[in-house]
Order: sequence, then structure tokens, then C-alpha cells
Amino acid sequence: MNQKQLETLQKNNEESRDFVRSCFRFALMIILKDKQNKKLSVTRLCQIAGVSRTAFYRNYQTIDDVLVDEIKLFALSLAKGIGTDVYNNWLHLFQSVDEKRVDLEAIVEAGFESKILEVFLSLLPKEEENRTLQCLWLSMFYSMMIKWLKEKKPKKAEDMARIAFKYTKNLPLVTVE
Repeated sequence: MNQKQLETLQKNNEESRDFVRSCFRFALMIILKDKQNKKLSVTRLCQIAGVSRTAFYRNYQTIDDVLVDEIKLFALSLAKGIGTDVYNNWLHLFQSVDEKRVDLEAIVEAGFESKILEVFLSLLPKEEENRTLQCLWLSMFYSMMIKWLKEKKPKKAEDMARIAFKYTKNLPLVTVE
């Protein structure tokens, strides 16, 4: 096997792995949204995902790992849209939450809201000064997001951004050196 064939095989394996993991994440969200039967088990997850138990354990150790994977993807997508304008940052965050609202509400209703915060915190930088400031911003966002998901008021992401901006417009942003 030459180098090009090996690279193609590795790429196909990675794509296959990503697809299988997305099947498990999708299946988890189906279970969490099921009002009649929220029973979580590897067997049920595999049945809904259409993937074997072997594939599950090749990719994850526990169902909790699937949830962490789902939340981490969301958190990373949030981080991609953060810039230097405080209002636009808030708007991006709340619009992103609104787009993912059904899934996030299912996670919260299933009792996993603390897992969201845990994953968010795990992604903060290790250097202390930026970590402290980012933790402050993250705590405000997390609190407002959970409140918004539970109370469903105000209705619009723009209103949430406006409220958040009103109280945070003078706080320093994290500087990247």
C-alpha cells in the first residue's frame, strides 16, 4: 500500500468514525426529547442509532461521553463566532442557543444542565488571567441561557442580547496575545 492509499484509508476511517459518533449523538437527542420514554441505555442508544454495541464502545466509554461530545460541539460552535463587539457577541450566543433550543431544552429537562456548565468550563484556557475573565463571561452567559431555556422569556434572541449588553457593555473582553 502506498502513502496516498494509506492517507485515503485514514481519511475514510476518520469520516466513518465521525459519522458513527454523529449517529450516537443524534440518537441521544431523540431519547432525551422522547416525552414517553427517556430511558437511557447503551442498547437503546445503539438501536436508535442503528449502530452496534461494539461501535459504541469503540467510540465512547459511557452514555455520558456521548452527551459531553454533543455539548462540546455546541460550545465550540459558540466560540467560533466570538469577536470584539460585546453586543454582537451576545447576539451570536443567543441566536446560537435559539437555533439549538429544542436540543438544549431536552438536555436541561433531563437534568443535565450542570453537564453543560462542566463542559463549557473544561474548554476555558489554562492561563489564570484569561481563565478568570472568561469564567466571568461564561458564568453570565450560562446563567442567562438556562434561565431563558426554562422560562422561555423573552421570546427573541435579540431581546436577550440587548438585556445582556445593557449590564456588560463596560466589562473588559478577554485579550488574546
